[in-house]
Amino acid sequence: MDRKVLLVFILIVFMHLLFNQSLQLHYDEAYYWVWSKNLALSYYDHPPMIAYLIRLTTLFSDKEFFVRLAAVLCSTTTVIMMYKTALRMFGQKAADVTVLLALAWPILEGTFFITTIDSPLLMFWSITLYCVVRGFIENELKFVYLAGLFLGCSLLSKYTAILILPGILIYLILAAKKRNKLWNINTYLALLMAIVVFSPVIIWNAGHDWVSFAFQFKHGIASDKSLNFASFGDYIGSTIGAANPFISLTIFAFIFVKRKQLLRDERYLLLVSIFLFVVVFFAYNSLFKFMEANWVAPAYISGIIFAAACLTEYNLKWVYRTAITLILILLPIAKMPGKFVPKQFQSKIPAVNAFMGNQQLYDKIRQNYLHAGDIVLSCDYGNASRGWYYLGQGRTYVLSNFKFTDNYQYWNDKLSYPIQNALYYCDNDDSGNITLLKDYFKEVKPLGSIAYRDNFVNNKLYLYRLSN
Repeated sequence: MDRKVLLVFILIVFMHLLFNQSLQLHYDEAYYWVWSKNLALSYYDHPPMIAYLIRLTTLFSDKEFFVRLAAVLCSTTTVIMMYKTALRMFGQKAADVTVLLALAWPILEGTFFITTIDSPLLMFWSITLYCVVRGFIENELKFVYLAGLFLGCSLLSKYTAILILPGILIYLILAAKKRNKLWNINTYLALLMAIVVFSPVIIWNAGHDWVSFAFQFKHGIASDKSLNFASFGDYIGSTIGAANPFISLTIFAFIFVKRKQLLRDERYLLLVSIFLFVVVFFAYNSLFKFMEANWVAPAYISGIIFAAACLTEYNLKWVYRTAITLILILLPIAKMPGKFVPKQFQSKIPAVNAFMGNQQLYDKIRQNYLHAGDIVLSCDYGNASRGWYYLGQGRTYVLSNFKFTDNYQYWNDKLSYPIQNALYYCDNDDSGNITLLKDYFKEVKPLGSIAYRDNFVNNKLYLYRLSN
């Protein structure tokens, strides 16, 4: 790797490691941390890979740094595998440009400091792509099987990993010299290997009425096929913006420029087939339902390598130099908003309350409201998970008649009914929740609210004492 590129890579990884501990856990991170304390074959929302990774990185400490260490390791590996793939396909210069574009990719920057299911998904997707290149383009048999193995790991990370397969199939159909792979027994044995690796999730779902598959299918695919052009426009904007316009527009521009060359160059054909299938799949679904920007993210792994190869061929240095400069300017602002964002704008930062001003609320609860022997209840899995992490009192619960119980519904069997004394908290004062509590408790006594306010946030929790 070029020394300057390597220096930028190390600088960005080090910056994430240094500042990841300064932000409090997002409720999703806290939820996955709770999973890591309750390891299972799978979970209501997603497959289990993120739980096992967090369990490994928090063997010696549960501090935020170690929860997010899983994200840093996954994202760093993703960049390295993109580099190795580009190096084999297009040479040193294209590989270096791939690293710069990957580091300038906002979604990947996000997975560096938020530990979510997307972190292992991107890592295993990038490893799978590398193995597919070695196995199908370079005809190395063992990498066909390794592709199956890591596809299974991708599926253990997030169900959308399945979307890499249609792109590979399109490539095998259109690449005349590779079409024989469609009838090769090794291709299907590799697929079987992926299914075997993924089998814990199948077993878990079979024992839970296939609830996780059904939940994610409804979450991602609209049942009502009424056109919604607003969601389509949102998808286009977020897809281009979240990928950095210097990257996304470059990919689409070169797909147009290279359109006649795609069928003649297997390398381009593989990368573009995977990229376009995923992008078009979510574009179609966005016509009927809102699609989140991160869902399409894995497509950009092959898209960025393709763009880097084209930029190298046309010697367009200003594109990737501008893209990485933009990120190097924005990253310190995102990591140190207290130093770089003027006070009058600090409260305007999107979603800043997800990372600040929550631990202080749970400190107040622990010091002033929790009694010995209290069962701790909350209104949804996000609030419950934050409480589990920051209260440090052990298990929290979401009663089964609440709407967003998610995997907490399977942990309520540890409760003994009737519950004698409990403390309930929530970040809203929805009267409907209080009605639900009365199904379980004779007395529901409001304790008021606690708040934490600074230049960034104005967070609040509502408290109730419950008894029978």
